[in-house]
Amino acid sequence: MTTASILLVFFFVAVLAGMSWRAARGLAREQRLPMQWGFDGRPIWSVPRDLALAFTPVLAALTLMPTALLSLMGPSRQGADLFFDVLIGMGLVWIGAHALHLWLVRRWRRVEGL
Repeated sequence: MTTASILLVFFFVAVLAGMSWRAARGLAREQRLPMQWGFDGRPIWSVPRDLALAFTPVLAALTLMPTALLSLMGPSRQGADLFFDVLIGMGLVWIGAHALHLWLVRRWRRVEGL
């Protein structure tokens, strides 16, 4: 199950990287992208475009891989199955969070008229 868990991590990170790559094509003119928004809907701070698009896939890899490797420590098959289920949940949350961030960036561009 550990090999499957590690492959699942690579799958989720590849999906996130693909989302970023696709978004980068549409954001070629932007030098900086917002990373956080205030309650009024305006960006609070921004970072260079490449860093903004790489942030979520890298952070996801840094959280998913240790979780996958923890399945090596459990001697029981039930424990490995539990880690696999947790990885699926975590990966789907990362995809949802990244999709939300990219949607907010697109909305920010429309509102700002960029």
